[in-house]
Amino acid sequence: MSVLTLNANPRSLTGRKVRRLRPEGIVPVVIYGGGDPPRNAQVEGAEFERVLRDGGSSQLVKVELEGEDYNVLVREVQRHPVRHNLLHADFYTVNMTESQQVSVPLVTVGAISVSVDLVMVQSMDSVEIEALPADIPAQIEVDVSRLETPESPPITVADLPSIPGVAYISDADEPICSLILSRAAVSEEELEEEEELLDTDVEPEVIGRGREEEEEDEE
Repeated sequence: MSVLTLNANPRSLTGRKVRRLRPEGIVPVVIYGGGDPPRNAQVEGAEFERVLRDGGSSQLVKVELEGEDYNVLVREVQRHPVRHNLLHADFYTVNMTESQQVSVPLVTVGAISVSVDLVMVQSMDSVEIEALPADIPAQIEVDVSRLETPESPPITVADLPSIPGVAYISDADEPICSLILSRAAVSEEELEEEEELLDTDVEPEVIGRGREEEEEDEE
């Protein structure tokens, strides 16, 4: 597994003053954990985005700061609600001999039957795992090729591939992917059922007697 690396520099600006960094493409970060006091640092936004795309949102990242290497997990990433640019991030220093619990993205692979009547529903985008920092994968593949009809059993956490050093924490029975009928197909099926009922020759049920019958009984 390739090691993701990220260069960082010390940061002197704190509080609201960090807003001066963002127009320059700099992202303020905090490195904490490992028994050391938190360190204020900053990273290049474009480089950080690259690391995140390559799996840094879950995978181990080696941060180089003033000649020291920090093995970190990205614990929190803040983005602008509209522009989605990076605003801030927390880096948690980990012990390489201690297992960590993290959320890893799920990626679907394999081909399924192409039909306008079928829709694949993905109920989970990530799965919780426990592993040593060096064993944490960037993503986990979900093979959906066995899904053929809406009656096919859904793919669950129990169906995920076995990865050395990785233990799944999420409920084994939790569904990940399944096939369902599209809304158009369901509507057409309901219409056919209604037409079948209308075509059925059934005697109408008498739920009351007419007024004339009641008057004749009174006489």
